[in-house]
Amino acid sequence: MLAETRKPQDLFTLNVVAPHLKGFRPPQGPHDPRGDWTLAYVVYTLGGIGNPGGRIGRLVVHRKAAADGGASVGIEYEKNVNPRRVQRVGAEIACRGDALATPVRWRFSSELIGRAPEAKPVEGTRIEQSAVAEAGQVEIRDGTRSRRLAVGPPFTINWALFEAVGRLPREPFDPIGFTLLDHFDQPKPCQVLSYRLSTDVELAGQPVRLHAYDQLGEGIVPWIYWVDDAGRLLMAVSGLEAYVLDSFRPS
Repeated sequence: MLAETRKPQDLFTLNVVAPHLKGFRPPQGPHDPRGDWTLAYVVYTLGGIGNPGGRIGRLVVHRKAAADGGASVGIEYEKNVNPRRVQRVGAEIACRGDALATPVRWRFSSELIGRAPEAKPVEGTRIEQSAVAEAGQVEIRDGTRSRRLAVGPPFTINWALFEAVGRLPREPFDPIGFTLLDHFDQPKPCQVLSYRLSTDVELAGQPVRLHAYDQLGEGIVPWIYWVDDAGRLLMAVSGLEAYVLDSFRPS
């Protein structure tokens, strides 16, 4: 093993998720961040109430390349909200092929589902929206009304960043300022996405080259995204939640 290889415990924010990396298998084989792929994540809570450090959900990100250089990004997200209910979110986002995966249009739905064995939707909890972005404005429709939000440009959606970071340079670059449209309809200005570092990290007893990117801004908890050399997002960590690639599922 190379002498300069570092352990997750020695790096912020990998030290926070180190207990969840036992048995983690670094993905093998080719990966084209600009191609078609599916990556699945386990979601852990980092909060101190309820289930600290425990598994609370899952996220699956699908990317399908578009002819214009952009992509269609599909999101499947489930989060345990209490012992009886699960929040389920689904989305399809048409994105540009730029550094922020700038959304052009999207649809999303959210609802609460009863836990097994019932697994039935909870009445009155379903939300559906569609949106189109144009000239610094986003028009959001929910079936009964429409509204407009000023979002920049540049702007992006939090889930789109899970696709975008895999295509960022693996070296320092000028920080990218933008507006975040959090949860599809909450504008949070003055965001900055920047390069943090590149280093070899010991995972499953072998060195894996990782590249880290910071996201800081108004109204959010800071994020650090950890990407491997091939462009796979392996871990995304904030002060409240962590997303760790489910290495037992094929990518």
